[in-house]
Amino acid sequence: MDTNNNTVQDRYLSLFQEVTHTLTSTFDVETVLHLIVEKIPTVLGLDAATVRLLDPRENRLQLVAAHGLGREYLNRGPIDAEKSVVTALTGKPVAVFDATTDPCNLYARYAIKEGVKSILVTPIVFQQQVRGVLRLISRTPRRFKKSEIAFVKALAEQCGIAIENARIHGDNLRQLSYFKTLNEIGKAINATLQLDEVLDMIVKELPRVMELKGCSIRLLDPVSGRLRLMASSGLSRRYLERGSIDDDVSTRHALRGESMFIFDAARDPKIRYPEETRREQVGSILAIPIVVEKKIIGILRLLTSRKRRFTDAEVSFAMAIGEQGGIAIRNSMNFEKKMALVAQLERHEQFLQNIFDGLKADLFVLDSDYRIVMVNKVFLKNHGMEESQVIGRHFGKILRIGEAREKLLRRLKQGTQTVSFTSKVADDTGGFYLEVMATPMYRHHDDGRIDFIIGTIRDITDHVRLRKELRNRERLQGVVEMAGTVAHELNNPLAIVLSAARLLKKDLQGSGQSFEDLEIIMRNLDRLSVLIERMTRITEYKSKRYLSGVDIIDMDTACGKKV
Repeated sequence: MDTNNNTVQDRYLSLFQEVTHTLTSTFDVETVLHLIVEKIPTVLGLDAATVRLLDPRENRLQLVAAHGLGREYLNRGPIDAEKSVVTALTGKPVAVFDATTDPCNLYARYAIKEGVKSILVTPIVFQQQVRGVLRLISRTPRRFKKSEIAFVKALAEQCGIAIENARIHGDNLRQLSYFKTLNEIGKAINATLQLDEVLDMIVKELPRVMELKGCSIRLLDPVSGRLRLMASSGLSRRYLERGSIDDDVSTRHALRGESMFIFDAARDPKIRYPEETRREQVGSILAIPIVVEKKIIGILRLLTSRKRRFTDAEVSFAMAIGEQGGIAIRNSMNFEKKMALVAQLERHEQFLQNIFDGLKADLFVLDSDYRIVMVNKVFLKNHGMEESQVIGRHFGKILRIGEAREKLLRRLKQGTQTVSFTSKVADDTGGFYLEVMATPMYRHHDDGRIDFIIGTIRDITDHVRLRKELRNRERLQGVVEMAGTVAHELNNPLAIVLSAARLLKKDLQGSGQSFEDLEIIMRNLDRLSVLIERMTRITEYKSKRYLSGVDIIDMDTACGKKV
């Protein structure tokens, strides 16, 4: 008898050591559980074993390992409500002597068909929390000894340790995956300012790392104030276009800055489109607000294919993704604002350039070092240069104003508000006249430092010639009027004198020296008469140099006589 006990204890110890060794060499909980369900029936002289674990997401038992049972029996249905299981979930082992006649057995007919007789249900516990149940099955009636129950309980505790180790390891892997995903999304945000690219990446990466059915991002339209679908994955077009979700309870919560979880989306009365949700086979929904600078601008929705609960780590990760989405949206909005501002500045610059180019005068802009920073097309044309030959060079080497460049620089340095003067530039045609104007613009009116200078150069040669022509016409008009007045005033007395001279000539006919003197007088009177007549025909002003440097009217030219 002692030998048998020693043999049994040796088998117990051997199995326990094997389980412990496996437990310390792997994080794969399924390896440990399959080892237990395969070995423990042999050690205890049983026929089968199963392990079912509580799924924290769905809060129900899930079969994870089995040995010695048919598929029909294993798939008979949920066993959470069976009395033995309910008791075991409180932390107490339960033994059922005859499962075929036990009134608490919900699946007695399956037990009869499988040949199940006795069952031992032991809770899998870790740190006083039940994680699942270990069920041992015998096809012959059997009453389990206290030593057997104690051994099975010890193995169940090992299962709890394996589950906890696997959970911690899995959590670490998930956290690492979450960090990698956040890092990848952060890199994408820094690498591009295209909002669509970042949002598409978010809705594709989240289902992969969180084992979701799908994901969607909706943003509030600033004009209509309604949610607009921006990106999605894993969801049908029909479901996405089912209608507005603005009045959905989860939406209202999210838009108040609260995350909203719906465990059974197909049956929850808070869901606005239950039929479409069932047709899409959506299990659970988690809605996360998207915030930009403390302002809620949209919603991130996570959808699962089966009902499950999200862990705190998953919710925190989803919130972090929502924040990353908010950063991407903020960056995109700032980029769009900057681009709009740049476009506006470019339009203004083009508008100003068009105005500048439309001026008929040369326009130039100088910096505080008197280097050219901007010119118009007229400037380039009149200077016969390309823009690349002008920009950045000192104005003194470029402006076509001859010696007046020094004059312009001197007057600018004197602090004159506006410099304006006329410069004559000599050339092969006799020269031309330029009007130069420059206005300095100051950074601060009180410190006298020039920020830039706006100047124009205008060819006023025609204007100068016109002014000369006008002056000549004014002079001609004066000469004509004066000549007409003099001719009028001289004409009458001259006629009287000529008439008297003719009468006197008749009286002195052939009378010597007096007659000759009278003829001289009459010839000069005739010349004077011709001169008076020419004075009335003056049509232009033309002077000529006379004695002692005095200018007099060139009568031959003025009256149109060719000389």
